[in-house]
Amino acid sequence: MRQWPQGLWVVTPDGKTLGFHYHKPVPGDNYRQNQQRWVDDTVKMLEAAAKAAGPLPPRTARASNPFPDRGVGPTKDGGVRLAVSVIGLQNGRQDGPPAVDSILLSKEEWTAFAPPEGKTAWALPEAVAKRFAPALAPVTDSIFVPRPTDVNYAIIKAASGLTADGVGVVRYAGAWSSLHNRDGDPNLPIRCDMTGEGFATYDAKTKQIRSFLWVLKGTYRNGANGTPIPTAAVVEWEEKE
Repeated sequence: MRQWPQGLWVVTPDGKTLGFHYHKPVPGDNYRQNQQRWVDDTVKMLEAAAKAAGPLPPRTARASNPFPDRGVGPTKDGGVRLAVSVIGLQNGRQDGPPAVDSILLSKEEWTAFAPPEGKTAWALPEAVAKRFAPALAPVTDSIFVPRPTDVNYAIIKAASGLTADGVGVVRYAGAWSSLHNRDGDPNLPIRCDMTGEGFATYDAKTKQIRSFLWVLKGTYRNGANGTPIPTAAVVEWEEKE
């Protein structure tokens, strides 16, 4: 741990290291090649570690979903966990797997997306708009992803429209810009810029949102001299699975 800042270890309960892998990108290889090498080298390490460990009793742990409310239904406090997927683009095509994340909104924050009483057009609170920060970066490593406090511009405007058969529709338009320094180093700035449109369906009587979908596009820039990478994101949620 003193030699390497991160990585993957396989360690016995008594502290013996059976395997270790630390990924370093190879200059000249593109993102997809480096990601595949990361996977391949990790698998080789795990296979070697399993061989070094020898026979072990079968595991009894059961698979579980740590976020069963991601993208569907309410959270325990009445809010929602919006499902987020973000990709980088190269020559107009997806470059690598999507960054999978979520936007956790409290009950009060979620209410801001529904039509206020007596209004058909409104602007959401800036603090709520800033919660879209996880949708701005096409990576999952937290040092590269802006937090709401890093978002220096955020605006979401909404307008409710046609209502039919007890179901109303809200349309949204938003824009975001963020800037933060990786590891707090001013020489390593990361900037994200996004615009997006979305819509929601809601119960016209109760004003409860039933489905929610956004599509965003923008750029991600890593480093003062880094080339802006085109990005795209989807933010979604539905009342029931």
